[in-house]
Amino acid sequence: MITQYIPYAMAAVLIVALMIDLRTARMPNWLTLLPVVLFIVQLATAPEPSVYGWQLLQGGLVFLAGIALFAAGGIGAGAVKLMAGTALIVPTSQGTVAVLGFLGSVFVLFPLMIMIRKAVGSEDSQWAVLARQILPMSLPIAVAGLLGMFWG
Repeated sequence: MITQYIPYAMAAVLIVALMIDLRTARMPNWLTLLPVVLFIVQLATAPEPSVYGWQLLQGGLVFLAGIALFAAGGIGAGAVKLMAGTALIVPTSQGTVAVLGFLGSVFVLFPLMIMIRKAVGSEDSQWAVLARQILPMSLPIAVAGLLGMFWG
């Protein structure tokens, strides 16, 4: 029973992560740990926990890819943890949808965000995304997670 509500809890985590990242350009550790907690709850309450083995593998592979991006300087550690945690919750059958959502949002929403920053941004803005030249990775992660959990 509880397992059916995990995607909704994860959606809330992604939205909170996005708002915090837009405002502060940081992702707190407690927030990036919540997807792992949700996955453990999902495993503990599932009638057949073995069906989540592929999702565990998916999360591990995304974590390794994220570490590679982190080492190259392309992504922050908080984003790596949030991305891997999101991959734990997204059903493996929806992995392609999540990856396409991630890539699509990088190539569509990031340029849009840059245009918005140029139009209304300033160094004294209370929102980090408008004050500094950052691209919040929580945005494509949230899009990927939401599409992966709720598309189709």
